[in-house]
Amino acid sequence: MKRILRWIWRLFLISTVLSALGGVFLYFFWPWVFSWQIWTHVLGLPSFSKFEEYKPYQTSYFFTRGGEILSCVAKPEEWRDALSGGDIDLKNAPIARTILAVEDRRFYERDLAIDLRAIARAAYEDVKELKIVEGGSTIPQQLVKQLLSSEERGSRSVRRKLKELVLASRLIQKFSKDEIFLLYLNEVPFGHQRIGVEAASRLYFNKRAGELSYAEAAVLAGMIHAPARFSPIKHPDMAKAGRDSALKKAFTEGMISESDLNSALAEEIVTSNEFSKSCSRAPHAIDYAREILKNEFGIYFDDEWQNDAWRGIKVRLTLDSELQTFGEEGVRLALEAYRAKYGESAIDAEAAFLAIENGTGAILAMVGGNDFSRRKFNSAVRAKRQTGSAFKPVVYVSKFEQELAEGKPYDNLLDQQITNAYISCKNVKDPKTGQWTYWTPRNFDERKFNAGSYTRRFAIAQSINRPAVWTAQVGKCGLDPRVRIMAKKLGIESDIDDHLPSALGASGISLLELTRAYSVFSNKGILRPAYIISEVSGPDGKIYEKSSWEAKRDCGLITIKVRGAQNKQTKAVTIAVECGISEIAAGVMVEALRGVVKFGTARSLDSLKQPTAGKTGTTENYIDAWFMGFTPHITFGAWVGGPESYEKPLGDRATGGSVALPIAKHVLANWYKDSESTPFQEESEEYMKSLVSPKSFEKEVESLKGSDPDVEAPQE
Repeated sequence: MKRILRWIWRLFLISTVLSALGGVFLYFFWPWVFSWQIWTHVLGLPSFSKFEEYKPYQTSYFFTRGGEILSCVAKPEEWRDALSGGDIDLKNAPIARTILAVEDRRFYERDLAIDLRAIARAAYEDVKELKIVEGGSTIPQQLVKQLLSSEERGSRSVRRKLKELVLASRLIQKFSKDEIFLLYLNEVPFGHQRIGVEAASRLYFNKRAGELSYAEAAVLAGMIHAPARFSPIKHPDMAKAGRDSALKKAFTEGMISESDLNSALAEEIVTSNEFSKSCSRAPHAIDYAREILKNEFGIYFDDEWQNDAWRGIKVRLTLDSELQTFGEEGVRLALEAYRAKYGESAIDAEAAFLAIENGTGAILAMVGGNDFSRRKFNSAVRAKRQTGSAFKPVVYVSKFEQELAEGKPYDNLLDQQITNAYISCKNVKDPKTGQWTYWTPRNFDERKFNAGSYTRRFAIAQSINRPAVWTAQVGKCGLDPRVRIMAKKLGIESDIDDHLPSALGASGISLLELTRAYSVFSNKGILRPAYIISEVSGPDGKIYEKSSWEAKRDCGLITIKVRGAQNKQTKAVTIAVECGISEIAAGVMVEALRGVVKFGTARSLDSLKQPTAGKTGTTENYIDAWFMGFTPHITFGAWVGGPESYEKPLGDRATGGSVALPIAKHVLANWYKDSESTPFQEESEEYMKSLVSPKSFEKEVESLKGSDPDVEAPQE
C-alpha cells in the first residue's frame, strides 16, 4: 500500500510540473493560437491594467526640520514604505544581493518568467523526500502571487499555478527587470504588518533598506517564506538560523565573499525599537499640523482608510527635535514638582509650552499637554485662558506707541512716573459671570508696593497691578480702546473685552496667540505669522514649500467704542488694523522685560547663559500660571492650569514665577548649554535715550534687596 501511495504522489508531482511547462510552452510558442485575451478568458485572469496601474498604499510621515521622524500614519495591517529606483542599488546593495541569492539567483540572467533548472531541482527533491521541501518559484511568480487576491493566494490548485505562470510571463514582457525587482522588494511581507523591505528595515533595525549590513539583510531574506516563525523580535533563535542559512546560500551562489560571510555569521542580531518610538513624538503638534493640512491643503488624515493618509505624504514640520524634547521634559517635570509640592490638594493640572523662531515665525516646539493618550486636547492652541499680568506688556506698549505718535519726547519712556493710587470702579462687567459689579484692583503685596508712584520700568519688573490699570484706563473705569487695537496689532485674534479688568489679563487668550504677540517685541516690531509646516510632498513630487518669511501687514478689522460730541455718547466704529509696532517701542519693551529677569519676578532666569526677557502672569485665585519670554533667537511661552475649561485653583501662591517659569528655565538651560551668549540687538542713539535710568529707579531697586524673586502680582 505504501508503495502505491508513493507512486501516486510521484505521478501527481510529475503531472503538475508537466502541466506547468506545457502551459508556458503554449503561451510562448503558440501565440497565434492562444492569445493573451484567450488566456484571460480561459483562466479568468484579472485585467493586466491592475498591474500596470498598481499603486500600493504607502505610509505617510511627519519629520522635524532636521529630517528626524516624528510620526507615521500607516494603513491598518499594511505598513508600507515604497522604495524608488534612486533609494537603493538593485545590483550591489546587501539586501538586494542576499534576496536574489536566496530567492532567484538567475533573475537578471534569465529571459523566461520561470526557472526550469529550479523547477527540475525542486521536483527531484520533493519526489525524493515524498513531500514538498523546496520551491521553484521565481521573483516574477512570487510577485504575481502577492498581487493576486487573498482568495487566489490561498489556493494550491493547478489553475492558480497556471495563472501565476501566465501573469509572470506577461510581467517579463511589459516591465524591465529592475522594475520587477523593485516592485517585488516593495511587496514582500515581513510580519508585524510590514510590507516591503524598507518598512521591515525601519521596524527591525531603524535603518533604510539600502543601509543594511549583510547580516541584517540576511535576517530579512530568511523571513520571506515564514515571517512570523523567523521574526527577530519574537523568535530570535529561529531568526538567527534563518539568517545563517541565507548567508550560506548567498556565499554558495557567489553573491558574497568568504570574509563577508564570516563577519556576518559572527555578528549578533540586534533589533531596535527606536523607530517605533519615533513614530509617536510630538502628538499635539502633529494633531495641529493635520488640521492645517486638512483646512489649507485639502489633505485628509482622518480615521477612514479611504483618504490621503496612506498615499505616502511626506510632511516636514518646523519643529526642532532637541527643543521639542526639552519642552516635553519641562512640562513633565513641572507637573511632577507641582504635585509633589501640593500633595493631595493638587488639582489634575495640565501644562503647555510653545516656542517660535525669531525672524521667521517657525514654530520650533509645541507641547500641548503632558499625555496626549490620556487627554487629546492641545492646550497650546485651543485653550483660551485668562493671562493675568502676562498681558501687561500689551497695555504698556500701547501707551508707548501713543506717546511716540503724539510727538511726546521719547527720552526716558520707561522711567516716567506712574501713579499707584487706589482705584475703585463701579459698573464693571465681571468677565466670568457677565454681571456688573464693583471692582477694586489690588497689588499682590500692598505692604511692599505702597508708594504713591513708580517708574514704568519698575512697575513692569515687579508686576505691580494698579499702575497698569491706570495706564489702560480711559474715562471713568473704561478700557482705552487703543489697548484692544494694540492686541490686534500684535496678532492676538481672540476678542479682548472692553472693560478695565482686561488690563490685568481678564480676557481669554491662547498660548499660541500670546507667544506670537511677544515675538513682535523680539522682532523689532515686526509681526510674522507663526507656521508649523515647511514642506509637503507626495509620491508624485512636491506639493508645497515655505520659501519666504514676509511680515504680516493686515491684521483685520476691529470694532471699538469712541466718544461722540461733548463726550456724552459713545458710538461703534470699525477700523482696519495694521500689524506690528515701531522699532523704538519694541526695543523699549525688550528692555522693560529684561528688567523682569534682572531684578523682577523672573530673577531665577538671570543666571542663564543667554540674555532673556519675559513676564510672569498669575490669574485671580491662582487658577492659571504663565511665563512668557524671549531670547535673541526664540520667543516662548509656558502655561500651567486646569485642563480645558477647568477653573479650580492650583493652590496657594502657585504663581507664574513658581509653577510655569520652571518649564522655560529647563528648556533654556538645556538648549543653550553649549552656546555662546548673544546680545539682543544693536541700539540706536534714540533708542538708548528712551531707556535712560534715573536715580529714582535705582532707589526703587535698592529697596527690594532680599525680597522673594518668585513673588508675582496676580489679578485680584
